[in-house]
Amino acid sequence: MTLSETHPRPYRLSGLLLLAQFVLMWAAFFILMPAINWPASLGEPPAVILPLILEQAGPVFAGYTSYLLHALLLIPLAVTLRATLKMSPIMGTTAVALGVLAGLAKALGITRWLFLMPGLAVAYTNPEASEATRDAIAVVYEAFNAYAGGLGELLGVGLFAGVWTVLISVALVRLGGGARLIGLAGFIAAAGLFSTLPSVVGIESPILLTLSGIVWQIWTAVLAVWHFRARA
Repeated sequence: MTLSETHPRPYRLSGLLLLAQFVLMWAAFFILMPAINWPASLGEPPAVILPLILEQAGPVFAGYTSYLLHALLLIPLAVTLRATLKMSPIMGTTAVALGVLAGLAKALGITRWLFLMPGLAVAYTNPEASEATRDAIAVVYEAFNAYAGGLGELLGVGLFAGVWTVLISVALVRLGGGARLIGLAGFIAAAGLFSTLPSVVGIESPILLTLSGIVWQIWTAVLAVWHFRARA
């Protein structure tokens, strides 16, 4: 009995994880977009977004919970892809570390919308709150949004997930066949993620950010199909 027979690579599990994170990401989008005009509303001032968060508390909680679960699924996915893509020990360990960091950084950035922002929204919209209180809340909102947003969107998505996608794509290209085509497409998806990094110096494009996320999600869906077919 060969090693592959005694320890079958988790193609099905990887496919399910890829599909699950895809569904959760789009569920978050279709819940939050009509509720708070997400992701465009991320750039709105506190006076606009905080009352909206309170008004749409249910959809905000449901949408960001789905988004959080999507991010956390990247952690086990990083582990299973190391096996299914037959990565070398060094490359596999590096890919797992980057995938875990991407998931954690993204998740930490998302949690502000579940725990901090609702509290700020309640305090900001309190009829008894003074103008000074609202100004202080606005400062907290802006500061934490910049910090957590940078952690989740720049480090989690732009850097860690971008480099992780490159490593996955390299592994796919090495496998040859249909996997090679998916790997080549993965380099395009990774380039889209890297395109969000210039926002560190103030060069931002909300449209590019949205498109890069859509391209990456489509790529993961194709990768999920490949895993199911490889398992079959």
